[in-house]
Amino acid sequence: MADNTLIGIAGVHHVVSELSRRGIIALPTVKNTAAYDIVALNKLGTKHANIQVKASSKKVSFFPMPAPEKIRTNRHDFFVLVRWIEAEGVSRYECFLLSGRVARAEVERELAVQKGSIAAGSRKVEFPCISVGRNNEQLAAKWQKAWLNWQL
Repeated sequence: MADNTLIGIAGVHHVVSELSRRGIIALPTVKNTAAYDIVALNKLGTKHANIQVKASSKKVSFFPMPAPEKIRTNRHDFFVLVRWIEAEGVSRYECFLLSGRVARAEVERELAVQKGSIAAGSRKVEFPCISVGRNNEQLAAKWQKAWLNWQL
């Protein structure tokens, strides 16, 4: 099993590869660049996007996220959530695309649900995350489609 850093790097490189295949110039940033893993540009350099990648080596139902106040929400800010799928002899990445604004709203929504669980005594601490599991299937399908169709 690869460590989390290598899993994250693999996720970044998958996103860069896919964006390049789509004709987008995608440049991974150097390690520990604040808030962004990839800067993407159209061929003319007239449009850009700042992308943060969250990656998992298995089919997780949620992705850990920064605290809401640390999530950048400029119109150029995006998150790509990447998880590894192994099913029926086929292994592949599955990706979800969210704008920074949507990502922040989802983390805030999840934290509100968790606060209710903490108050009820069924949870002890808050954990900022975005759910792509059974509780959020419709939105996850929307984010998956957004990834498949996204262009600059």
